[in-house]
Amino acid sequence: MTFVPAHEQTPPAGWYGDPSDPTALRWWSGAGWTEYTAPRPPDQPVQPVRPPRPPRKWIGRFGGWIIVGCSAFIWLWLFGSSLLLGAIAPHAKDDAPAVLSPYLLVTGAATAAAAILYTMAYRLRPEDRLSASRLVIIAGVGGLAATLVAGPINSIIDVLSGGTAAHPSGVALVCAGVVEELVKISAAVVLAWRLPVKDARIGLFVGGAVGLGFSVIENLGYLQEAFARGQENGMGFGVFLVTTIGRQLTGPFLHPVFSALLGAAVFGAARAGRFRLTWSVVLAYLAVATAHGVFNGAAWLAQVLPWPEAVRGLLLLLFDLVFVVASGLTWWAIARRIRRTTEARRAADDLSA
Repeated sequence: MTFVPAHEQTPPAGWYGDPSDPTALRWWSGAGWTEYTAPRPPDQPVQPVRPPRPPRKWIGRFGGWIIVGCSAFIWLWLFGSSLLLGAIAPHAKDDAPAVLSPYLLVTGAATAAAAILYTMAYRLRPEDRLSASRLVIIAGVGGLAATLVAGPINSIIDVLSGGTAAHPSGVALVCAGVVEELVKISAAVVLAWRLPVKDARIGLFVGGAVGLGFSVIENLGYLQEAFARGQENGMGFGVFLVTTIGRQLTGPFLHPVFSALLGAAVFGAARAGRFRLTWSVVLAYLAVATAHGVFNGAAWLAQVLPWPEAVRGLLLLLFDLVFVVASGLTWWAIARRIRRTTEARRAADDLSA
């Protein structure tokens, strides 16, 4: 019996699998099978395919900590240089005016903000349709614009309520929350007007970015003032150092959190790419402005209470700690809820598509 392969056309002559022996090959002459056979070569093992590595983004997922480490290195370098200069020329600065290094001023005001902004940009997704460069521009332009508008308004309220540059009035400090939160969210809305995606997740990013930019400009003013006070009252660099530590520790939990939460409410209320003024937006603004005012009011109250300075300082420290933890937990809970809602909506969109 002759076995012919089941083809519409007769295959050319060559070695093919033996139809009577799966472990051997048999020569096909082009017209029929011959008696010539050969062992079938072993099958080549299939090499597992490695999944492609995701592209490395900038300086990695821990880039925020790298930024903090670089800032710490700058401080150590500057202090080490000063010690070295003092050792080889101990009287080199005796007749020189006290000058604050711009490296200390910039890193002291912007390290935490830069680290957080980097982490935010790293977590952007392609479906957000918000680039890292645009987020940085929003932070810089939004922070500058908001401080330029809010600063004069706060100063006018302070003057009208009887405050001074050294002792601002309690009214101005409490009203700062009303003014600054309105100005910051207005800047966020203007800068995000043409963004293709407007939802609560994008609101967290945009609002937080404007808050970070605002805090950097504000910190620069606080640190300059602290350095000047230290030179005036004989406390030297200590006032600047204490102010820097306080602003770096509390800064990420004040303006960025306030603006991010309000941004989530404003952007979450948008429909068909257009912003809307709803009751939820109004209530979110009032809540954020009140929290901001309470924080400022506590700082003012700690200065005017007729208690020992140590007691007032301890109470203010405890209040700041509780406030920071509460604001951080609030942001975490809302951000987690927004993430779940966003993922569920996008999964439903994928299924419908």
